Amino acid sequence: MSALALMQEVIRKHTPATIWTGSPLESFRQVANTNRGDIGEEFVYRYLKQSEIPVSQSESRVKEWDLLIASKRFEVKTASEDVGGSFQFNHIRLDRDYQYLLCLGVRPAAIMFGVWRKGAVSEGQAGRLVRMAEGQSVTYKLTKKPDGMMNIEALPEWVHDTLMSDG
Repeated sequence: MSALALMQEVIRKHTPATIWTGSPLESFRQVANTNRGDIGEEFVYRYLKQSEIPVSQSESRVKEWDLLIASKRFEVKTASEDVGGSFQFNHIRLDRDYQYLLCLGVRPAAIMFGVWRKGAVSEGQAGRLVRMAEGQSVTYKLTKKPDGMMNIEALPEWVHDTLMSDG
């Protein structure tokens, strides 16, 4: 057996199977956290575009919002399901100029979302915000369980009913 084949065998032996092993979205877990955010933003953009919802991307990574959906400014946070069955949405900032927070949760074989007005997030209606680092109050973490979120297929209807309806 070659050294490379032997190393692969040893790696397999020491790599425990998880809920992600062999799942349709397993490759998402291999992506660096920064890239997960980019993937989430582009996914939401393309998913809404395909549903003929007016959406545009921010021209710059330093903008205070990620997507303009039906003329509303959105911050998009993306997380994968962790070993405990929750999503950890990191680096939520309340000092940025967006109107809605959209959290995209990627499970092994499903995609979930939750959306809250920025004011509702700051008031704890989305869940408890926890500081990312002790002693600072700029970035927060929000932990969500899948049962507190909706399946991604409901997003276009949510946009129509919440942002685009006359009522």
